[in-house]
Amino acid sequence: MQRRFLKILVILSGSIFFMCQQGFGQISTHRLRQADSLFLAKRYTQSMEQYRSIFAQHEYSPAMLLKMAYIEEGLNQTGQALYYLNLYYQASRDKAVLEKMEDLAKKYNLEGYQQTDASRIFVYYQDHHFKISVVLAVIIFFVFSLMVFFKRLKRNPAPSLVVLVLLLITFGAHINFGEQLSTGIVSIPNTYLMDGPSPGASVVSKVDAGHRVEILGRNDVWIKILWQGEAVYVKENNLLPITL
Repeated sequence: MQRRFLKILVILSGSIFFMCQQGFGQISTHRLRQADSLFLAKRYTQSMEQYRSIFAQHEYSPAMLLKMAYIEEGLNQTGQALYYLNLYYQASRDKAVLEKMEDLAKKYNLEGYQQTDASRIFVYYQDHHFKISVVLAVIIFFVFSLMVFFKRLKRNPAPSLVVLVLLLITFGAHINFGEQLSTGIVSIPNTYLMDGPSPGASVVSKVDAGHRVEILGRNDVWIKILWQGEAVYVKENNLLPITL
């Protein structure tokens, strides 16, 4: 398994180098070099401690996240490996890693990684979120200008106003919710999913680490998630939100 992942690492090395240069300024050069030296020496446990220390300070590079996933996979920590692969994708938008995640999900029968037409459309939407924002802003400006033009000609600006209002609503939803689909990785084996935010609630299912789920909300120490189309609850320390 590690050999297969190493092959992906080598294939991606060119893009990783470029991305490292972008993210390198965020990280202490000495600390990252030290961790990378341990990684190259195959002292994976020690290098992972260093990487985790860097990550705990909210510092990272895409290449570092990829190496962390590699180490966790070698330790058979599938949930943790998928967590870092998801973070790597979030940081790099490198679509090559999507196939890797889907392969791991199929091997361990994990949910939340199936590449459907809807998921591909959503990925495309996320990747082009800023461009879509610009296009919508230009269209809004054009419609507003058209409305002002009609008003000056003493023509009925109502149709333009209706279109403008609809565009503003769409733009507001796009900005506020377009990139906020929150997901998480089940991080602990034999995690219980409950039908309510309480230890006394009924158990809906017991799942392994690695499943990717949509986060719907929070109730104290319980996280509300979507599982097989049903809203259930999981303890917060059993779930890793995918966020940088």
